[in-house]
Amino acid sequence: MQEALTIQSSRRADARGLSQALGRMKQALRLLVVLALSLVISGCDVGCSNEVVSSISSPSGTANVIVFNRGCGATTGFNTQVSIVHAGAAPVGAGNTLILNDTVPLKVQWLSESKLSISGLGSAQVFKQEQSVAGVSVAYGK
Repeated sequence: MQEALTIQSSRRADARGLSQALGRMKQALRLLVVLALSLVISGCDVGCSNEVVSSISSPSGTANVIVFNRGCGATTGFNTQVSIVHAGAAPVGAGNTLILNDTVPLKVQWLSESKLSISGLGSAQVFKQEQSVAGVSVAYGK
């Protein structure tokens, strides 16, 4: 009888240990899912680099338009991107204004404090083309 109780008690302890291990595994899985979603939401910028082509100050000097080539590894080519940022800031991640496939020589010109002209897009494939960023309207030309 005593031996049967010992075996039954041992099985309960094993079940509690298994339950605790499953709980830890679920917690680790949740953490992995959150990490994966964070990478997807952030654009998976890990391994990407920006090479600034030009930086042009707005007429008052409070903002910059930055043209840069972005590369994200050997399996993807460079693409040309444009960001409008506060003076002294660098683009973070992908361009917030324009993203073109391949390296494209753009002509960028401030028309006023709140108007920007970007030309030279040609027949480049456009991935992103915003009409207004940070209170600056953007006009595009081929």
